[in-house]
Amino acid sequence: MRIQRDRDGAVNLSGKPLRTGDTARYGLTVFGFLRNWSQLSNVPAGLREQLDAEGLIFLAHKVGVSRHFSGHVPGVFSASGVSRYTGAFAFSAARVVATFPTRGDTNLRSIDCAWDTNKGPATATISNKGLVIDIGLHGVDRACSGTMKLNYKRKIPDEVLQELPTTTLRFPVEPVFVYRAAGVRPKS
Repeated sequence: MRIQRDRDGAVNLSGKPLRTGDTARYGLTVFGFLRNWSQLSNVPAGLREQLDAEGLIFLAHKVGVSRHFSGHVPGVFSASGVSRYTGAFAFSAARVVATFPTRGDTNLRSIDCAWDTNKGPATATISNKGLVIDIGLHGVDRACSGTMKLNYKRKIPDEVLQELPTTTLRFPVEPVFVYRAAGVRPKS
């Protein structure tokens, strides 16, 4: 979040400078900031506490996530669908975690595994451009086919990359994640 101050001291949270003397909008901006105070991070509080206890290395919240889905999941077929979401990812000394929020389930995780995991149908690649997750859907569930790619776009400093145990790992994926990420609604 960028906060800019204009010459008259007004704060604009969207990154656009206010015009000089535009103090009426200042009050609306502050009100909007206070109203959204609880939504400054989309990382669940419990997860944040766990990561802090494990030795947090890097945390990126409110990250733009592009989901590329091509294939078949029971209930959904897509030739080449692209959707955009807002998620978060973090690296601790013990594990790598990425959230993928969908309606009704803010705790849905696209990855939550230890650094030494090296078995499963999905691959996570960490670079200075962010986190990329490639999932071979047939390896998750035999009823599925095709691929799903999640691209978490956030610049990661070189110092953080050097501190990580690895920048590529394979990991297992729960079928419920694939169904929810593809847009299949759970039975209630």
